[in-house]
Amino acid sequence: MPPGPLAAGLATLLPHDAGGDERKTKWMKLFETQGVALEGGGGAPPLRALEGTISALMLGGARPRALQSLYRDLDDTSMHSDVDTEKAYRRIATQLKRCVEERMGALAPPAASDAAACGAWALALRDVWCECVERLERVVQLAEPVLGSAWYKRHAEHDLEALCFEHVKQQVLKVMRAEDVLVQGIVQLVQDARDEDEARAQDPAAPAAKGQDADALRLPSSPLPSLLALAERMGIGRRLGNALADHALQHAEGLAALYTDAIGPLLPRIAACLARERRWAAWMYAMSDQAHVPAKMQAILVTQHADALVGTLPALIETQDTARMLHLYTLVRDARRTAPLRAALGQYVKDKGMRLVQGPEDTLISDLLEFQHEMHALLHDAFEGDAELNHAIRDSFEVFVNARDSKPAELLARFADAKLRAGNKIMSDAELEACMTQVLALFRFMHDKDMFEEFYKRYFAKRLLLSRSASDDAERSMLLKLKSECGPDFTAKLETMLKDMQLSDGLMAAYAERGAALPFDFEVSVLTQAHWPTFPEAHASLPQPMLDAMDGFASFYKTCHSGRTLHWRHSLGFLVVTADLGKAGVRELHISTFQAAVLFVFNGWTPGETVSYADISAKTGLEDKELKRTLQSLACGTIPTRVLRKHPQGRDVSDTDTFSLNEALKNERRRIRINQIQHKDTKEEQRSTEERVFIDRELILQAAAMRILKAKKVIKHAELTTEVVQQIKNRFAVDASELKKAFERLIEKDWVYIVM
Repeated sequence: MPPGPLAAGLATLLPHDAGGDERKTKWMKLFETQGVALEGGGGAPPLRALEGTISALMLGGARPRALQSLYRDLDDTSMHSDVDTEKAYRRIATQLKRCVEERMGALAPPAASDAAACGAWALALRDVWCECVERLERVVQLAEPVLGSAWYKRHAEHDLEALCFEHVKQQVLKVMRAEDVLVQGIVQLVQDARDEDEARAQDPAAPAAKGQDADALRLPSSPLPSLLALAERMGIGRRLGNALADHALQHAEGLAALYTDAIGPLLPRIAACLARERRWAAWMYAMSDQAHVPAKMQAILVTQHADALVGTLPALIETQDTARMLHLYTLVRDARRTAPLRAALGQYVKDKGMRLVQGPEDTLISDLLEFQHEMHALLHDAFEGDAELNHAIRDSFEVFVNARDSKPAELLARFADAKLRAGNKIMSDAELEACMTQVLALFRFMHDKDMFEEFYKRYFAKRLLLSRSASDDAERSMLLKLKSECGPDFTAKLETMLKDMQLSDGLMAAYAERGAALPFDFEVSVLTQAHWPTFPEAHASLPQPMLDAMDGFASFYKTCHSGRTLHWRHSLGFLVVTADLGKAGVRELHISTFQAAVLFVFNGWTPGETVSYADISAKTGLEDKELKRTLQSLACGTIPTRVLRKHPQGRDVSDTDTFSLNEALKNERRRIRINQIQHKDTKEEQRSTEERVFIDRELILQAAAMRILKAKKVIKHAELTTEVVQQIKNRFAVDASELKKAFERLIEKDWVYIVM
């Protein structure tokens, strides 16, 4: 038998070279430090004394002689022949066997059916063997004068450690017939370790077993690897490996049987089980051909139940159980079963999204943005940013965002308008920028991007003309985002609108240089009609000084641009006027042109004087619908802005109402901004907006087709269709009927013909 690991290690410690008092003194000092009691009498022959000392060292007890004296006598004893050396070795070996038998005699094996007792017996066996190895080292050091001979070196099969182990093996397998007990005990110890590991996984707050951490079974201090090595050395490694494999698969089957109950709480346990088995496989199955056990357990726990596992996803998302979702993702990813998870996630997102888009319009966009943020966080925290799951989320968003045709596009434009109006009044610049980034992320899912453009343009125009934008930087940043997303054509009109405002500033500077004397400040914005939204023309009777100022600017504009004509849009104008409200004092009012036209009616009023609705209508020239909306903003708005009083009081304005100035205005501010009542778009306006978009779509399709035809000259119909769709996809989803209509229109105009 080849030398064991202990013999190989001791060879570097034993002083085989001859002579040297210093060497002897060193070993004598070493032996003197050993805490073994001495027995009286020191005259026994060296070999006989060595036998007694071996018993004392191996079993504990009093030594017959002092170690220093015995070592010196052994060293001085001359072995005249190999026969003498062999006899000395035989006496040492015999004594060691007796000691092993005595130690093993205390290990009475239990019944193999008592798993817990078998585990304790296996640990005791390991402890006995480890103690024997440790004590044997001192025996080898003491017997060095005998074992250092040439004969012993030539007979490596006589290694003492191997001899002792072989005797232990014989005691366990032949004498005690405890092979079944040892196998059962190791299997039970492995199961105990599994239970502890899964308990910690199930309850992370639970303390680990004393002296053991989560990775204890990978540490040298764990008894299991050494027990498996002991079993393999005894020649029962393959049987033990098969038993461990069978038990591991039974454990997996038992865990899978619990799937009939709630699976969600089991996810940490399942993940811990598979991670542990993969971690243990390196040492648990090294002695057998069972390295495939972790893969089999994965098939039992995950692959065969993938649909049931991913069925827990909706409940986990609703409870925001990120930790268990991460376990779920890890399990299906490692088993290469992400397809069911992707389908389940996509269906959940789609179902919830459909409920949101059918909800109240006032909160629809904010709800969608919040849902989008939740899914983004979920993707990164629970699914590690998985690309396939990201596509599933995006595909689902694209479905439900476009479920209500153009309505989400309109509401998103309105939401962006509200945020850009409020701006840093309700959030910081960084928060506003982040909000617009979220808006753009939701915008990407929309097919009708041109519909968003049309509504955004209307709101953008009002922000520019009424100076309601909270941040010029935020406006420009949003335009850059849209331009980057959809191309320069998408934002061309919006950029022209900004340019018009800058040119208007230049015009007003030139107009001021003329030195035209006016009793008030006067500012005009000149807009390019083709690039701005169409606003309804509404007539209003204005005071003569205002009319004179308008005529003066119109004359000046003709001198600059003789071929152009100005059309005034009073619905977009605003004024800052000073109003004497009697007992309420003098206030500075920020109001619209229509609100100013109504208040001008009360110039020269007397305390308590009322003006009828009919008189106000006659003097302002406003249409009934616009007049009632304007009076409602002045008399029925928030209490601090009610500069008029309506008689009788109420929220709605009727033709029989009368009005007077509110001398009891309750507002401590000198400057008061009175917002116009924002009326919702009528169905006619909605239809008009959509019609303009559809007309633009036809022109865009024709232009795209012509660009391609000019470049290709001749092209197949299918290729032309594909390239047009590719060019237009960032603006709107191309309908086959719309594309066919655009091609037919080009053929009618003789711009395109069919080559037969």
